[in-house]
Amino acid sequence: MTSLPLPFQKEIVAELLAEDALLILAKGLGLKTILGAFVQIYSQPQNLVLLINVNAEEEAVLRDDHLSSSTVGKGGAYFRTITSEQSLAERSDLYRFGGVMSITSRILVMDLLTGRIPLHLVTGLLVANAHRVTATSTEAFILRLYRQGNSEGFVKAFSDHPEAFSVGFATLEKTMKLLYLRKVNLWPRFHLTVTESLESHTADVIEIRQPMTKAMKAIQSAIIDCMDVCLQELRRSSSAIEIDIDDFTVEKALFKSFDVIIRRQLDPIWHRVSSKTKQLVGDLKTLRSLLGYLVSYDSVNFNLYLETILATHNSNSGSYWLMTDPAEKIYSTAKSRVFLHQEGYKDPDDPHMLPNMRPTLEELPKWNVLSEIMDEVELEMYHAPHPEGLDTVLIMAQDQRTCTQLKRYLATPKTSTSTRGKPLMRDLMHGYLRWKSNMKHFKDNVTKKPGNFSAVTTNNFSNMAKRGPPPSKRRRVRGGGNMMAPVAKHSTSSFDKEAEVIATFIHATQEAPASTALVHNHDLEEIDDFTDYFGMIEPSTLVVVHSYAGESDSKLLDSIKPRFIIMYDPDPTFVRCIELYKACNPGKQLRVYFTVYDNSVEEQLYLSALRREKDAFTKLIRDKSMMVLPIGDTQTKQVQDQSLLRNIHTRIAGGGKSGEDNPLPRIVVDSREFRSSLPSILHAQGMILDPCTITVGDYVLSPNICVERKSISDLISSFSSGRLYTQVEAMTVHYNQPVLLIEFDQDKSFSLQDKSDIRPDISATELSSKLVLLTIAFPTLRLIWSSSVHATVEIFEDLKRSEDEPDAAQAQSVGVDPEQEIDSAFNLTPQDILRSLPGITSKNYKLVMSKVESIRELAELDFENLKAIMGEGPAQTLWNFFHKDSRLDMA
Repeated sequence: MTSLPLPFQKEIVAELLAEDALLILAKGLGLKTILGAFVQIYSQPQNLVLLINVNAEEEAVLRDDHLSSSTVGKGGAYFRTITSEQSLAERSDLYRFGGVMSITSRILVMDLLTGRIPLHLVTGLLVANAHRVTATSTEAFILRLYRQGNSEGFVKAFSDHPEAFSVGFATLEKTMKLLYLRKVNLWPRFHLTVTESLESHTADVIEIRQPMTKAMKAIQSAIIDCMDVCLQELRRSSSAIEIDIDDFTVEKALFKSFDVIIRRQLDPIWHRVSSKTKQLVGDLKTLRSLLGYLVSYDSVNFNLYLETILATHNSNSGSYWLMTDPAEKIYSTAKSRVFLHQEGYKDPDDPHMLPNMRPTLEELPKWNVLSEIMDEVELEMYHAPHPEGLDTVLIMAQDQRTCTQLKRYLATPKTSTSTRGKPLMRDLMHGYLRWKSNMKHFKDNVTKKPGNFSAVTTNNFSNMAKRGPPPSKRRRVRGGGNMMAPVAKHSTSSFDKEAEVIATFIHATQEAPASTALVHNHDLEEIDDFTDYFGMIEPSTLVVVHSYAGESDSKLLDSIKPRFIIMYDPDPTFVRCIELYKACNPGKQLRVYFTVYDNSVEEQLYLSALRREKDAFTKLIRDKSMMVLPIGDTQTKQVQDQSLLRNIHTRIAGGGKSGEDNPLPRIVVDSREFRSSLPSILHAQGMILDPCTITVGDYVLSPNICVERKSISDLISSFSSGRLYTQVEAMTVHYNQPVLLIEFDQDKSFSLQDKSDIRPDISATELSSKLVLLTIAFPTLRLIWSSSVHATVEIFEDLKRSEDEPDAAQAQSVGVDPEQEIDSAFNLTPQDILRSLPGITSKNYKLVMSKVESIRELAELDFENLKAIMGEGPAQTLWNFFHKDSRLDMA
């Protein structure tokens, strides 16, 4: 605990060490630091602690940041990572080695079921991201297996998402039961100990509330009006559907979770929802994005983004909000921020500007604020330099795109005649005109191939604006050298007319696109010493522009130790990171500039995020006082009691048969199926799972019944690739009752396709027709439709009721030659690819795998080496397959 710098962090660790609990911490208060402290504590050979539910990035942070150099030789050696790359023997040795093991959930649940882990020797479990543990998650499966085999080990869970536990009915109580915990430790920002630790040493904070321009306020108001119109229309469209419309408010529509809430309500009835309602849901997401782009995009790119929406608009099936009056205000105001139509105007400073077009090029207000802050910082450095010469400036923005924009802005030199942003805006304007000149051709291509447009993002359009279209793509349009007159309503026809006029002018004045990059050319040949030009940057002259990365920003602050921090965009988590940094470095000089648009959606989202976190903790405190949890090992015995009741059949000896005569049902499960939640639910219902690698089917219920499970997306892809036909053919050959289980999502509609999509005749491209053709080809195949994973469990129970139990060894040998043994030393996917190649048979594929390392190496072998491995006949077949030009057959 010596590595924990703050008192409240030490108290959290001491509290969690004394008694197992679920820790819910406010964001930005150092959850990774606390988790790293437990990794250090248990990184000893006498312990065997399993760390689950962490991703690769979080694991790297724990390894690099929280295992200090003094412990690398001792405790650092006892922090290992276990993935599928290790063999079974290697994993068994690592478990006996001790220490902390970070292991993927799928590998762990397989090793628990097969008994490779000595459960009685496991000291405990560290569960990260506890808010992701649900009843159907693999982590809940792991915890159930762990508690059934070890009732003495500890379980300590961590989370910094209090909102996830406050949504829904008794979410905290359900999570506690899944974690087998009876105590929850709540540490909000308003906790007394946290407040005393962070407010004892505070940074010098300067809050700058920058008003938006008149045009930005008008656009923001119009976007909110459009959202209100869409919500009203959504209420009318949803009046005949039984959904909760109380959540359909503009305030809630500003958050990303609003799209999820609406979609969650509509998913079960999505097949009955009209196309208009579906379009309105998409429109709300687009409008919410526009609110964010308004304050982050410059005026040119914001107008460009709006025009891309208009360019793809279809009057028959387009967005509803585009036909409203507020949408007209959005488009007209956004265009006025870029240029105005003025008869007879000719830009004296820019010969490449169109006639009758007067550029306005409104800059983002925060640009000027940033420039003034930088001037103030420079003056402060000059008059009061840091004693150690560390005057690093850190500028934080919301995303990487904004960072790139700010770097370009700061790299533009200031002049006495114009602001720093004018040259940048001129540069963006030229790129916009070149993009517009080629937009007609681009739109024609999109019309021919509409599927390709979805892959074109806003960044692609911005890059097009910077690069300009290729010269070969320009169109020569006759007539009209002047700028078009303004139109009363925005429309695709006026957009096309503008594109043609701009293309005509640019083609007449510029044969080659001018360079728009602000590049300073330097003649490196004149530099005598290379190190005179390239060298280390002094910290006093270093300006770092970085995007927010959550709690990982604490590492950034510790590494560069800035003296000045400019928060270009507000972020609650980074504010906490600054508080932690200052509290850990009380003697460090630190000034923070906090900039926010006054009375804007940006400010409202920031304040609402703080309010939502506070309300979540308030609700959790209340739920904690009223929570009802089972006592002792009641939860551990619950599964056993359920299985006992399930196996008592009243038709057999009056229900009084002993457990020895009526054992628990058993299912052979393919190891790849543990990516889904079905094995966890099967085990929760008291079934014994035998995980192994089987080549035919996914689940073997009995010697006669084999099940191939498909979700809807997997079913479609399997039909497209032809894999399903091969799988069904193998099941039909080896089993008397082959079953294709089509499983739907519980939260979505139990419908394969809309009624309007079903055709009266059989079509080779329709999903239902493919199923019909499949059953005709294989008459013994049975189709089972399951509405959810829980319904699948009930179906399996019914299918197994009068059947014998399957044998794992027999199921594993099905589809394999009698003399061939199952060997898991090779990776299954490349092995399947190898066995599908011409010339590769069940007799020689193992020999080939022992001689070559990869399929690429096999393809690059010459014929003589290939013949030495396989023999002349198979080698010739494989050689022809690798080296034959398929284009000759097509010709």
